[in-house]
Amino acid sequence: MTRPEPAAGSIYATLVFTNRSTATCTMTGYPGVSYVAQNGVQSGNAAVRQPGTITTVTLPPGGRAKAQLRDANGISGYDPARCKLSPAEGLRIYPPDQTAALFVPWKTEHCAGPTVHSLTIGPVQPG
Repeated sequence: MTRPEPAAGSIYATLVFTNRSTATCTMTGYPGVSYVAQNGVQSGNAAVRQPGTITTVTLPPGGRAKAQLRDANGISGYDPARCKLSPAEGLRIYPPDQTAALFVPWKTEHCAGPTVHSLTIGPVQPG
């Protein structure tokens, strides 16, 4: 994950997937992303898919794909009672079409209320 960059009420970061194997692979679609609390369980809702062009990305050994992540940056205009601001230890990330998750440490606070969808994720792209 690139360093999160703030922008008017949001934080943007890029998730970068690197093929560390010796064989070429492909990725298509969206990663699954959610916050993880201190006890390792999901905190709040998973990321909503941002509309975008879905392409198959071919990754040779060492090749990379990326996906744009947006977070609503704390309360970000939500009613505090609806937001339920909660601490997170990081992100659980499922690469597209995979069932094994990766963990990226990111200590932050986020809205974990059941009706709030503060994370959005774009489709994987070359890069």
